[in-house]
Amino acid sequence: MRRTERNLRQFTLLLLDLDDLKGINDRLGHMAGNRALKRLAAVLKEQCRGTDLAARYGGDEFAVVLIDSSLPMAEQVARRIEQRLQADAETPLLNVSIGIGLYPDDGRNAQELLEKTDRQLYQCKKAHKATMLSEALLRRTSTQRT
Repeated sequence: MRRTERNLRQFTLLLLDLDDLKGINDRLGHMAGNRALKRLAAVLKEQCRGTDLAARYGGDEFAVVLIDSSLPMAEQVARRIEQRLQADAETPLLNVSIGIGLYPDDGRNAQELLEKTDRQLYQCKKAHKATMLSEALLRRTSTQRT
């Protein structure tokens, strides 16, 4: 953060949550859950530049710091990550919820930036759960009709 301030630059923070990791572990076992985490880590490595920093943040969460980046650039990286996961032929299909924070606009220190980005992540996660529930209900209704 100090270097960013000194150079009058900005960076973005992505917080990613691997959706339904508990379900993967429960249905397919912890080895499948570990493979899912490794698959996500590989996608992050593939989609980030050499100057960016991607790390497991805990449990099913990852953090990515995109150095010298704008909000539109971070949104593009987030879309590429989502698209890459959707295109993966390996099962189970992985989905992520992503929160995006911009320094210094969304926080003047690490705690403020993390809190704001985390709130965005959980809003995204709620929206994903609602979408997944709607899709499941539609599938259930369509199978009952046939």
